[in-house]
Amino acid sequence: MLGPGKTGRLVVLTSFLIITLGPLSKGAQMAINSQDFSALQLAEILPRQISGWIAKAEDQVFDRDHIFDYLDGAGEVYLAFDFRYVIVREYAKEGGPAVVVEVYQMGSSEDAYGVFTHDTDGEEVVCGQEAIYAAGLLRFWKDKVFVRILAEQETRATRQLVLKIGELIARAIPGEGKRPELLGFLPSNGLRRKTIRYFHTLVSLNSHYYLSKANLLRLSPETEAFLADYELEGGKAKSLVIRYPSSTLAAEAAMDFSLAYLEEKRPAEGKLLSKELEDGKFVGLQFNGHFLILILEADRASLCHQLAKEFYQKTRRG
Repeated sequence: MLGPGKTGRLVVLTSFLIITLGPLSKGAQMAINSQDFSALQLAEILPRQISGWIAKAEDQVFDRDHIFDYLDGAGEVYLAFDFRYVIVREYAKEGGPAVVVEVYQMGSSEDAYGVFTHDTDGEEVVCGQEAIYAAGLLRFWKDKVFVRILAEQETRATRQLVLKIGELIARAIPGEGKRPELLGFLPSNGLRRKTIRYFHTLVSLNSHYYLSKANLLRLSPETEAFLADYELEGGKAKSLVIRYPSSTLAAEAAMDFSLAYLEEKRPAEGKLLSKELEDGKFVGLQFNGHFLILILEADRASLCHQLAKEFYQKTRRG
C-alpha cells in the first residue's frame, strides 16, 4: 500500500518550487506551471480548521530530490512515474486521530492514473475521476493530480472528514485527464477491471508481479505497460502487455523472455509461443510491431491461446 513513512523536514525547493517558510498566502512565491496544483491552492481551498480538526503546522512540499525525506522506501513508487512534487498537510484533534492530506502533482494524467492503479483494494467511492476508500484511506486521481488522505484511525467521524476533504480538493481541480491510450487494447471480455496496473519500469512490474531481477523486458520510462487479470469460462490468467518506442526493442525483449522462460531462441513476429510450466500453468508470448504480449499463469492452454489471440488482434489495429 502507498503510504508515508516518517514525516520529514520542511524542504525549501530553490529551483523547481519556491515556497515561503511562513504561512502560505496569496503572496507566496510559486515557480510552477499554472496548470499544476500548488501549495497556495491547497491553502485556499482547505480551511485551517475543519470539522473540529486543526492543521498542525505549515504545509510541507517535497520534490523528486527530497521524496525520501517523507516517504522512505515508498518513494520508489512515485519516482517510477513522472512525479513532480507532493504537498502535505496534517490535521490534528485533541483526543482524536491525526489526518494527513497528500496531493501529488504528476507530469501527466496518464501517470496520475498509473499511481492510482498501484493499489486499488477497497471500496469504490465517488471522488475525482476514480476513487477507492479503505480503512480510513481515500485515494483518487483527477487530471494530473493523485491524492491520498489518511486517518490514522478509522471512525465514523474520520471517514466523513476524509471524504469531505477529498471532495473539496477534487472540485478545485477544474479539468479531467485522459486515461492511457494503452487501455484501449484490453479485451473487455473476462477483464477484472480493478486488477489493472499501468506502469513504465521494472520497479513497478516487480512490485506487482516479480519476473526477474534483470530487466529482461527492457522496461524504461519510455515504455508503457499494463498488467490485468482475466477470468473466462472458469479459468484465470494474467496478461502483461508492453508498448515500446520501437519494434526493434519489442523484438529484443521477446527474444530475452523467450530464452529465459520458453527455451526458444528466435520468436517470430505474429507467432504465439507457449509452454506448460511445472505447476501446470501456461505461459504465452507473442509480439507484434511495437507490442509485446505475455499471458501468464493461464489455467489452460486454450485460455492462454484465446487471450493472446484477442490481444494480438487489438494491437494489430493499433
